[in-house]
Amino acid sequence: MTIKTQKILISFLAGFLLLWGCEEFLRRKVGGIAGSYPDVESWEIYARESEVFDALLALNQTNPNFQPPDTFSFVRQSQYWCHINLYYPDTKEIVHAWTRPVTGTGKTTLAFVSLEKYDHSEKRRLINRDFWYLPNKYQIRKFKTTFVDKIRAQIDINAKTK
Repeated sequence: MTIKTQKILISFLAGFLLLWGCEEFLRRKVGGIAGSYPDVESWEIYARESEVFDALLALNQTNPNFQPPDTFSFVRQSQYWCHINLYYPDTKEIVHAWTRPVTGTGKTTLAFVSLEKYDHSEKRRLINRDFWYLPNKYQIRKFKTTFVDKIRAQIDINAKTK
C-alpha cells in the first residue's frame, strides 16, 4: 500500500470515527426534543389496548418475564400512558414499558422506556439514551423478542379462541 493510499485510508477512518462519535454523543447527551420522553423505542401493535392488556394478563400467568417481583406493580394507569413493569430474571432487571391507544385506529403503541436493577437502586437507564450503540441495539432486540413478539403471538391466540 502506498503512502498516499494509507493517508487517504487513515483520513477516511478518522472522519468516520469523528462523525460517528459526534452522533453518539449528541444522541446520548443532547437527546431528542419530541415530548417528555423522546428516547423511548416504540412499536405499533395492531390491536386495541384492551386486547393488549388481555394478552399481558394471560402472559403474566405463565411467563416469568411478565411477572415483576412483588414490590413492583405489574400495571399502573396514568392520565396518558399505562405503565407496565416487566422483568428479566436472568439479569434481575425491571423493564419499564408503556402502552397507549393510537386514537381512532384500533392500534396500540407499546413503548420500551428504561431498565432498572431489581435492588431498587433508583437508577433507571433510559433506552436510546444511557446505552452505547451496540448495547442499545442488543437491549432493543432483547425487548422485542422477549416481550413484543410474545404479546403479538398471544393476541393472535386470544383472537382465535374467541
